[in-house]
Amino acid sequence: MELDNTFEEIFTEAWNTITIGKEERGTPTITVCNHTADYINAYTVVLREALRESNSLVFYTDVRSGKVAEIKRDNRLTIIKYDEGKKVQVILKGTAEVHAQDADTQHYWTKDGYKGRRSYLAQPSPSSVINEPMDGLEYLGGKAFNETDMEGYANFAVVKVKIQALEWLKLSKEGNRRARFTLNKNHEWQGQWLVP
Repeated sequence: MELDNTFEEIFTEAWNTITIGKEERGTPTITVCNHTADYINAYTVVLREALRESNSLVFYTDVRSGKVAEIKRDNRLTIIKYDEGKKVQVILKGTAEVHAQDADTQHYWTKDGYKGRRSYLAQPSPSSVINEPMDGLEYLGGKAFNETDMEGYANFAVVKVKIQALEWLKLSKEGNRRARFTLNKNHEWQGQWLVP
């Protein structure tokens, strides 16, 4: 990317950076940060959808996890994605909505290609203190699991994040560049340059 690109080109590159996964199996991940009662929490999740037309991101979690209660208490999130190859960092800020046992979770639970349904059967719930390493699925005793089953659905949650601000930072020997984008009254992205 040239250092003198337009805001439109930069925004497109930023959005593409979010959705490209360099991780194993090509799965895009994002780092999500949120407020807890005492500190800032950060965790990496698999990005399930990035919907540019609605300025939103989607990831899944277990409804029993601590992050669900935290997001319901304070739904402001900061999301970070860094592409080492391009030397581009994208920071997004938005508000989250947790969906459980509704039309949205039904849609994503039954979506073709999703292979993580078994993990929602874990006992005890995520973040429980245990005496030895385990994934919480040992009680199933090797029982076959049909990925199209609704078993585990009660613990499945979808988090939709409505993005309201985006920052792009490009590191370059020729000079670093940084831009911030915010939504105007017409829900159009407006860019402005920042000192890196």
